[in-house]
Amino acid sequence: MPPNVVPLDLRDFLCIAPALVLAFWGLVVIAADLGRFRRLDPDARRVACGRATLVGVGLALASAVFLAWVDALAQSDAPRLVALFGDSLGGYFARTDGLIFFGTLARGLAVDVLNVLFLVLLAMVVWMSTSYGFTDDLGEYFALMLWATVGMMLLAAAEELATLFIALETTTICLYLATAFERSRRRSAEAGLKYFVYGSVSSALFLYGLSLVYGLAGSTYFDAIGRVLRGGDAGLAGNLAGASALLLLLVGFGFKVSAVPFQQWVPDVYEGAPAPVAAWIATGSKVASFVAMLKVFVHALGPWSHPSGSVMGPGWLGVVAVVAAVTMTYGNLAALAQKDLKRMLAYSSIAHAGYMLVGVAAASVSTEGPASAGAVVYYLIVYALANVGAFAVAAWLARDKGTEAIADLDGLAGRSPSLAVCIVVLMLSLIGVPPFAGFFGKLYVFMEALRQGPSDTRIVLTWLVALGLFNSVVSAFYYVRVLKAMYLREPSGRPIEPARPALALPIAAAAVLVTVLGVVPGPLVDLSRSVAVPMLTAGRLDVPAAVDVPAPAPPAEKPSGVAWHPETPTD
Repeated sequence: MPPNVVPLDLRDFLCIAPALVLAFWGLVVIAADLGRFRRLDPDARRVACGRATLVGVGLALASAVFLAWVDALAQSDAPRLVALFGDSLGGYFARTDGLIFFGTLARGLAVDVLNVLFLVLLAMVVWMSTSYGFTDDLGEYFALMLWATVGMMLLAAAEELATLFIALETTTICLYLATAFERSRRRSAEAGLKYFVYGSVSSALFLYGLSLVYGLAGSTYFDAIGRVLRGGDAGLAGNLAGASALLLLLVGFGFKVSAVPFQQWVPDVYEGAPAPVAAWIATGSKVASFVAMLKVFVHALGPWSHPSGSVMGPGWLGVVAVVAAVTMTYGNLAALAQKDLKRMLAYSSIAHAGYMLVGVAAASVSTEGPASAGAVVYYLIVYALANVGAFAVAAWLARDKGTEAIADLDGLAGRSPSLAVCIVVLMLSLIGVPPFAGFFGKLYVFMEALRQGPSDTRIVLTWLVALGLFNSVVSAFYYVRVLKAMYLREPSGRPIEPARPALALPIAAAAVLVTVLGVVPGPLVDLSRSVAVPMLTAGRLDVPAAVDVPAPAPPAEKPSGVAWHPETPTD
């Protein structure tokens, strides 16, 4: 082992305890389903597998909450932490470098909060999955959901490119398989195949882009890449390799976050996948992908945001701004014509990705630095909570009617008034109507985009905000269609059956959370900012020697159009 590499510390495994619990529990669920649960009738077996999975999620959640408490105590009262756990363990948690496993993963309060979010969403999705039987391979299905969450946790904690790619593929491979689990419906297999084909191509292009970044910077660590790019003098002007790397990374992330023009898979996959799987793709996967995108573009490739000082000059800021504008507009306009609830939510998901990309663009030029990315974190949290509740409604329709048509909700207010109110809250939050959390999510992102900055960036971001406000108005037309069906129409055909607790609980819980977080948004806003800062500065607090790359001095002669990188990579 080279002398400048920090040795592996076995205590690092404590920091990934939630992921380890889920990885192990996936095997436990498969073994239990193949053994004891196999003798039960289908409904009882499904409930038993779901409850067994929830036990593992609960254990992982308990460990994540404990780690969050420890890391919060380390920030506020490190001596007390040492007194509680001793010099060895307490001193380890009191460290402030925020990096583990040779600097490949981050640890700390930011990672803990994201893990808690993933586990809360996973618990709602698993609970929803026990509502109706769309597969007989229950052990494998619940294990895939657990292992996909492991990939999301590692993706959100990744601090270098190889770890990020492996975590990303772990997540998507599990989701490819879970999408095709509804064997009784042909469109589920078609959705899984389409998701796999599009995902494989985007992953190949994404990996090639990562290799170009490594070749240009000489390192796979985010902070090291940022240091090299800040120390260079060529930027992207005439740098074909650098421009190609940026475009390939945008292709990869564009697919993961469902941004235009890489969104073609979204409507068919969301419609064909079982509703709980579609919910997990639309929430957990999107949260992890946007966190990874922030780390790569704002942290590692921040110097290439707008190196010439112009938004539309060489750099990724102008490209992201254009993609954000097209994505939010296309998603909202396409959703207007949808009569299927899941397809409507799919196009809505595309539109929300456009709003979040406005926050990504703003984070790269904001005068507040990394703290500005808290707007995107806040938006991700409230969007995920509202969306998982909306997909629970789609699961309810799929269970009772076999379709997810909006017309199936006709007259719901007269039969289930309390549940109709919950759905109203979710739709209004997704529109962005006060006092619900979705309103403050959009407000926070748009306010960050309007913060003082260079004149050209301020003009472009102001136009983006104006377009975002227009699209928010457009979105009201298709969300209100759901409310119109529930309150202004009479039931048609066989009325929908009352929602079982497995479906009513996620809907009600999501409605309560977006209401509370809207009435009292301050604590979550502060928490989002406290998550964003260490998330984008993990390697800058106390960078280990293994990733400490000094700003390079350019060689005497440098080939035109090729960014210089150190002769000896740090990896």
